[in-house]
Amino acid sequence: MIATSGVRRLFKLVGLSLGLISVTVSAEQTDKPPFYQISYQGQTAYLLGSIHVGNAEFYPLAAQIEQAFKQSAALVVEADVRGANVPALLAKYGADKLPMDSETKSVMAAYCQHQQRVCAALENYAPWLQSMQLSIGRYAALGYSGVYGVDAVLVSQAGTKPVYELESTEFQFKLLSSFDADTQWSMVKEAIEAPDSDMLELISAWRSGNEAELADLMEGEMLREGETEMVEKMLWGRNKTMAQRIVELMQSPNTKQPLFVVIGAGHLVGQKSVQTYLQPLGVAAKNCWQQECG
Repeated sequence: MIATSGVRRLFKLVGLSLGLISVTVSAEQTDKPPFYQISYQGQTAYLLGSIHVGNAEFYPLAAQIEQAFKQSAALVVEADVRGANVPALLAKYGADKLPMDSETKSVMAAYCQHQQRVCAALENYAPWLQSMQLSIGRYAALGYSGVYGVDAVLVSQAGTKPVYELESTEFQFKLLSSFDADTQWSMVKEAIEAPDSDMLELISAWRSGNEAELADLMEGEMLREGETEMVEKMLWGRNKTMAQRIVELMQSPNTKQPLFVVIGAGHLVGQKSVQTYLQPLGVAAKNCWQQECG
């Protein structure tokens, strides 16, 4: 069984609700999410760690983040769902009915007694997709929505800036659907049973910029419980690929510069972060909360 932190990470890694919104709230911001400036062969780019749920109070982001985004010529995201055929992808990767173990049957029976409509709407989905939808519902009840996720808001504000992908929506769906039945049903159980405090912990760590806590939430608990394979699959392997893709974009003559890269905050913290993989490729990175970035 995967740890509770697994659901938070899996939910965060895939933004299922990229919508167009208009943010009008202007609140004094003290949030300090992971934010880096990187340099490579004369080009400069910014890396912002995001979460895929939020609320209006998150915006505008900190002044230097907003300024960097305003000055950027292009936006880079993990996956731009606007260009994906989501119904076809859901049919391909989200409809597999996997055998349910007895423990899960018990949890689902108790849950569905009070959530019959939810269960009826989800019963034809693969377990990984059920867990995502259940988590979305849980966060919504706590006052957080996917339309206020950082990547969704920045995509909506990109205007004429081109939006480049590091992965793709199909890659993410395929990755999530690749887990075995036990892991996928564990995700569902954790989406149901995780305390509200656990779900809010990730948001608090992101807003405070506590990278050590974020790293522990994203990979520490998993590693302590021996889930190295999942950490490698969901984080470390993707971090390496993302770093390579960022370098490709920065050195391409067809890329509009400078870039503003927004990816899940879990990819910018921990022992094998994106920055760790960028370094041997000749990319210098500095933390904009600790050093002056311009």
